[in-house]
Amino acid sequence: MPVQDVVWDTIAANSSSDWFIHGYSDTEAVVFSIVVFPGTGEGVPYPEAHATLTQGESFQHVDGTQAYKIYIQNNAPFNSCDVHVLAIVESL
Repeated sequence: MPVQDVVWDTIAANSSSDWFIHGYSDTEAVVFSIVVFPGTGEGVPYPEAHATLTQGESFQHVDGTQAYKIYIQNNAPFNSCDVHVLAIVESL
């Protein structure tokens, strides 16, 4: 299956974001990845694009689908970053 662009987010400098993503069946394996772009920061002439994705929690959601909790940390100390969350889905 092709990659799905699940969501995008703008994260402030030294901040984090988390997402609860659901809707996958119990016969699908899902792996998340991110693509990061530099945002803006006052007085920052060359903004940095540096973020960390942590994936580890999975649940059976109340609607019966499989759900995943992911965390994204913006490691750029002085500027925001724009992050696209991608999902690779494979059926078992």
